[in-house]
Amino acid sequence: MIAISEFPFFVVDLDDIEAVHFERVSFGIKNFDMAIIFKDFQTFKHINSIPRESLDLIKSYLNEIGIIFSEGVVPMNWNAVLSQIREDFEAFLDEGAWKFLQGD
Repeated sequence: MIAISEFPFFVVDLDDIEAVHFERVSFGIKNFDMAIIFKDFQTFKHINSIPRESLDLIKSYLNEIGIIFSEGVVPMNWNAVLSQIREDFEAFLDEGAWKFLQGD
């Protein structure tokens, strides 16, 4: 996955991605944010202000390549979330892994 249309440019190896979470996804909002969580459960990449029109295309692409994704209205504190996951990884798995991001 690459971003070259705006600075800062970046390239992410798809094999390094654990999951993707879309933030600020709500009716009437023109942009959303995307958090890419890496398999090391230490790092993430946050991309801000993606046009709403791109959401379905990105979701479709992630679905095609088999990367888990979720969405929510509220931005997450990923440093805290990943720290909590690392503290008790077994509980994270037992509770359904990323299921907590999917809500009801």
